[in-house]
Amino acid sequence: MAKKPGNREPKKTKQRAQLSKKEAYRSFMINFKPLIIAVLLWIITIFILHLPAFKSEVALFFVKFTLNSALVFGNTLFMNVESHSYPYITVDGYTMRVVVECTAYNFYFFVIYLSLLSPVKWKQRIITMVIFIAVIFFLNNMRFIIMGFVGFHYAHMFHFIHDYIWDFLFGFMIFLIWVWRYNVNPGGRDLKEQDS
Repeated sequence: MAKKPGNREPKKTKQRAQLSKKEAYRSFMINFKPLIIAVLLWIITIFILHLPAFKSEVALFFVKFTLNSALVFGNTLFMNVESHSYPYITVDGYTMRVVVECTAYNFYFFVIYLSLLSPVKWKQRIITMVIFIAVIFFLNNMRFIIMGFVGFHYAHMFHFIHDYIWDFLFGFMIFLIWVWRYNVNPGGRDLKEQDS
């Protein structure tokens, strides 16, 4: 007896389904493997930087850098920003203490890893890393200016805005840049295409 032509269809459909699952997994890994690796490297880096041998020096470096950049940034914008003693910054008459968590250092490390591990050409990786760092630098400096005004005029809202809104804003901004830079397929080229 000859097999009916209809019997081959379920087998082909099953093969297509398996192939499409493999393609979907491959696509997922191409797009999100760098994100997974970046998160792991970020966790390892943060763990190392919090070891007692490094913690105080790392904190001193990032706090000084952030304090000085906020002062320059504020003065460039002709704002009333000053520091009378380390690690305090006064914005519009409201004094805040700059601690290592205020420096956005963890975001800097994360976006560096995320940019360098992305499945695109090296030129695009470097451009994206510069964009990420510039946006974080700008937002973090603006945060000090804004939080000074919030603290001076709405002191009861200071901790809520500082603790929740800014972390959400930074995370959301990183997500938007990631989508903008990597989920658009420029010119129909494959995202995994890289320079040799």
